[in-house]
Amino acid sequence: MVSDDAQAWKWLALALHAAVQGALVCHLVTTASPLGAVTNRNAEEWVDYFDKSRSDSTFRPPRTRLLDLPELIKLARKPGSCGDGRETTHVRVSDQELNWLHRFHSEVRNQFVHFEPMGWALEVSGLPTLAALVSRIISDTLEAGWAFRHKDAEWRDALRTDLETLAAFNR
Repeated sequence: MVSDDAQAWKWLALALHAAVQGALVCHLVTTASPLGAVTNRNAEEWVDYFDKSRSDSTFRPPRTRLLDLPELIKLARKPGSCGDGRETTHVRVSDQELNWLHRFHSEVRNQFVHFEPMGWALEVSGLPTLAALVSRIISDTLEAGWAFRHKDAEWRDALRTDLETLAAFNR
């Protein structure tokens, strides 16, 4: 679609952001969902809720406040970041890639989502490379085994195929 519709680039950028953010949340979240993918303060609110809701069924859960994409990436890069706590699992993202994704998050994604009245000119030459990077990050979360543990082998195989197709967009 992007070759036929110039506006499709915006939606590709937003889809890439959403896909990698979602995969990282799934990778980081623990069995006490949403812990692992939320701010420290929000994690404290959730722990308080878990404790108090055991004895008070009327106690309401807090609003979930997910970390933004750059913070999710920083956590996912650490050994033991996988929600099951295995020390060997993490997501490979270099400092240069992290800086690039941080800029993508703050300068592209946020301007698309938090609309400010302005004209846009989007440099799209880097989006195929971004697609390959997103594919690799999601592949890392898939291979770590935790993020998509509830999906069957057929679903995971289909995801692998889709990620290979996305990575090939760069070639």
